[in-house]
Amino acid sequence: MSWSATGNAWSPIAQGGVLEEPTITQIAEKARKTPPQVALRRHIQRGAIVFPKSVTPSRMKENFGLFDFGLDPGDMDAISALDRGEDGRTGPNPDTFARVPPG
Repeated sequence: MSWSATGNAWSPIAQGGVLEEPTITQIAEKARKTPPQVALRRHIQRGAIVFPKSVTPSRMKENFGLFDFGLDPGDMDAISALDRGEDGRTGPNPDTFARVPPG
């Protein structure tokens, strides 16, 4: 999985790839939150704008639970250490992705 060091949160839960990552699940258990909430909260604490995509009402409701907790610096560092750079990217790089087709 790739955790962008930029302010972008493209695919903020790595297309589900972080949901069973032991570091994420341990932090989620400690915070009494779900792994997606922990992953999304990390992006928010870094100042990124996230757009979690879901059509499932229960997941949409879960996404609102991002604002009643915070991650401590140690948890933030542990999650940041998961970054595998370009080799771990699950989608296009938002910094170089052609948003508007040329022509």
